[in-house]
Amino acid sequence: MSAGSVLPPAEELPLRVKLGNGFGSIAYGVKDNGFAVLLLVFYSQVLGLEAGLVGLILLVALLLDAMIDPLVGYWSDKTHSKWGKRHPWMYAAILPMAAAWLMLWHPPETSDATLYLYLLVFAFLMRAAVSCYEIPALSVVPGLTSDYDERTSITRWRFIFAWIGGLGMLMLAFGVFLVPSERYPVGQLNVDGYGYYGWTGALLMVVAATVGAVSTHSRIARLASAPAEHLPLGETIRKVAAILSNRAFLIVLGTTLFNFINLGVTYSTATFILTYYWEMPQAGFIAYSFALFIGVVVALGLIALLQRKIEKRSGAVVCALISLAFGLSPYVLRFAGHFPANDSPVLIPVLFTLVAISNGLAVAAGMMVQSMAADVIEASQETTGERTEGIFFSAYFFTQKCATGIGIFLAGTIVSLSQFPAQARPGEVAPAILDNLALYYLAVLTLISLASVTVISRFPITRAEHTARLAKLQQQLTSPPGPAP
Repeated sequence: MSAGSVLPPAEELPLRVKLGNGFGSIAYGVKDNGFAVLLLVFYSQVLGLEAGLVGLILLVALLLDAMIDPLVGYWSDKTHSKWGKRHPWMYAAILPMAAAWLMLWHPPETSDATLYLYLLVFAFLMRAAVSCYEIPALSVVPGLTSDYDERTSITRWRFIFAWIGGLGMLMLAFGVFLVPSERYPVGQLNVDGYGYYGWTGALLMVVAATVGAVSTHSRIARLASAPAEHLPLGETIRKVAAILSNRAFLIVLGTTLFNFINLGVTYSTATFILTYYWEMPQAGFIAYSFALFIGVVVALGLIALLQRKIEKRSGAVVCALISLAFGLSPYVLRFAGHFPANDSPVLIPVLFTLVAISNGLAVAAGMMVQSMAADVIEASQETTGERTEGIFFSAYFFTQKCATGIGIFLAGTIVSLSQFPAQARPGEVAPAILDNLALYYLAVLTLISLASVTVISRFPITRAEHTARLAKLQQQLTSPPGPAP
């Protein structure tokens, strides 16, 4: 094995390293929440573009981004500098990422056709810049430690801070920026508020991404890496294809695809459903953000409790199924006539308690799946002799972004199929339209959740297998080479 195949120590990391690495994911949380929750609403309900076309434009931007992710992963694997493989990419991406984000929320006053093109360009640039930061940042995780449970701990903090970033911005959006005014009686239609939202997110991205990169700089730079290989294009493609054909990794990609489609659908329809189906007052949106945050705290405690007691696969399956049951229950009960009415004082506490539980379990399942992705690195190293975190996590991240884009597209399709009117006011949308909106949403949520559980239940790597593989790889790395023939 080459020097690039060196195993990171199977050690417990200092808390400051885990917190710093996790803090960097705030930038991704800001971006992902903005794309999932507000971008469709901003360009369709506020700027007046057709929701289905906005969803399609965002999907096209994502498909264009397909050319970026594998290249970033491969090139970062082959990068060699005094800063290590990943950190040059992370530092270079910070300002472009913030600039593209800022432009998305400050579109010019122009024709609809130009606005569609503007959205396409800056959605693509935003995704590309995020790729150049987040793929190397994810690839750092397996290099910090090879311990089975410690990787779950690192992933836990990355998830927590990503959610803090996203939900923090959501609370600011609904509590500060998108509040009703004399000019904008419906806060979600306050065009000026979206501009302030963009500036705040851009500044937060710069700070978080910088801290995330600096916090792991010295630990990763010290790891040995292989000398650069210069392979013909055809051989490079065959090599990447062989690495990505690992069965365990394909299972992780499959469940990641389904999980993030669901997230994209859920959060892109959330503003529509909360505003019009549940007829939430402005305080309800703050309560919704708080409920999601409580769910993340629940996930943090749940993972700490479970990570050393059960297999990651089992935990992911159980958490996902229970999450689905709690997520469906408000709508099923409403259709059955057993849920509080929209003007009931108990609607918000009952609804958001169920939301918090469902979200917490879903986040816990997602943490376990991402931790599984890190364990695939050594499984591949065993067969290929190389550590290729960048290639693996570029595929993982691209799948995640594809899924979110597909989810946003499906959300736009759901809104269009339900014949939802543009710039509608709460209480003025026909009940049949609202029922269709909820039914389409529930059908998609159920089918995709069950598909995700079916796929991840087949993940083959256990704690015992991972531990045995580490021992075998360490023995190979420390054994002297045999005599030359």
